[in-house]
Amino acid sequence: MKTLIIGNFRTGSWYLHKSYEAKGFMGLGELLSNLDNDAENKINKFKQRSNVVAKLHPSQLITDSPNTYYRLCELADEIIYIQRQDTRQQVISFAVAKQQFDKLDKQPWLRNRKVFNNNLSDEILDDVFKRLDKNNRLIQKIYDKFPSKVITLEKDLPYDPYPHKYNYTGNWQPPYNFKMLGE
Repeated sequence: MKTLIIGNFRTGSWYLHKSYEAKGFMGLGELLSNLDNDAENKINKFKQRSNVVAKLHPSQLITDSPNTYYRLCELADEIIYIQRQDTRQQVISFAVAKQQFDKLDKQPWLRNRKVFNNNLSDEILDDVFKRLDKNNRLIQKIYDKFPSKVITLEKDLPYDPYPHKYNYTGNWQPPYNFKMLGE
């Protein structure tokens, strides 16, 4: 079984990915992330193997054509979409991870990331919102063509925030909430 988890950043997709690994699936992580120059290798493993799970964040591939995403969906036996209701918290969480990012250190993306004590400006949050919004729109296009099961972080998964969850005290609000799949 080839399982493809499609979601935006900071939606609980790693939690879901790890739950499949615990069932014996080979975990490929983010198919289109090329930080280790291994995206092509991961895609080939997804094509060739059974009992694999992978994540798809569409905006990791710089293209306006959804055909690559559609081809990956056609390979999958199971597609699971994962989303988050709380747009504001999603933006804040992604902004923190981006501020801590270093190509040699994947900690900011993981559960055990370092404590972040800096402030997040409205400009940073606006930029992050735009990136997440672009990804959300791409996911909506994929969902329209390949509808399948949808998991919402706040409704369907256990509440288990990161130990070093950032406490944002600013007033920034998203211009709007991301559209939820299936609505």
